[in-house]
Amino acid sequence: MASKGEAQRSWKRRPSEIRGYERTMYITVGNGDYLRVDYNLGEKTVRLYAEVIEDKGASYYSIIKKGRVSIEKNSSGRSTNVASKLKERADEFSTLPNKDVLELINSNYGIATYYISEKKSHKEQFNIEREEVKKRYFKPEGNLSLKSVFYQGIGLKKFEFVDLLDIVAGMLISALFFYLNQYSFLSAGASAAIWGIILGILDIFIRERDPFFLKILLFLISGTGMYIYSYLYL
Repeated sequence: MASKGEAQRSWKRRPSEIRGYERTMYITVGNGDYLRVDYNLGEKTVRLYAEVIEDKGASYYSIIKKGRVSIEKNSSGRSTNVASKLKERADEFSTLPNKDVLELINSNYGIATYYISEKKSHKEQFNIEREEVKKRYFKPEGNLSLKSVFYQGIGLKKFEFVDLLDIVAGMLISALFFYLNQYSFLSAGASAAIWGIILGILDIFIRERDPFFLKILLFLISGTGMYIYSYLYL
């Protein structure tokens, strides 16, 4: 199944030849179904149309006026199965690259508007990431387990070669800032602390591995210590 972005680019546009409509957008989806949307923004009217391959090319259409369904017809001239066939193709209709038309459809047949679909996608992704963090670092009842964090990050997590590279890189970066800023512990400490934060982000979101907390704490504590020492005593 094509992604939303690919589907949006696949929709084609042309003037509508149906009386009362200004323009039309149409697409042939992966399973061979032909979908079409005719619309008149001034009259706030939309016509949804679908030719279904599995029904031997039978067609189904619906007319929505000012956000309400006014007509439902199939190729036999009856309203049988129109709603169910359009609902089954709601995801495809939701990829229409015209938010004004999607708003005129008014979520009928489960077709999402531009704003709703984007918000839902971001919210679902956020919930998935939040649940993964909970499973990794929290107890089932939702309370933070410091013991679990300690064992996973320090006690049981194996020290890997990439962790050694991170430590060496961090020391070199701190030394470089120390030298470039005229032997400034303030700069070295700030760069070390920032590097510790970056390592946590790299491990969790880029490398998709459990972070080695001892490595992160090393730079956070040493960096903070150098920063405070320089700020108070130098």
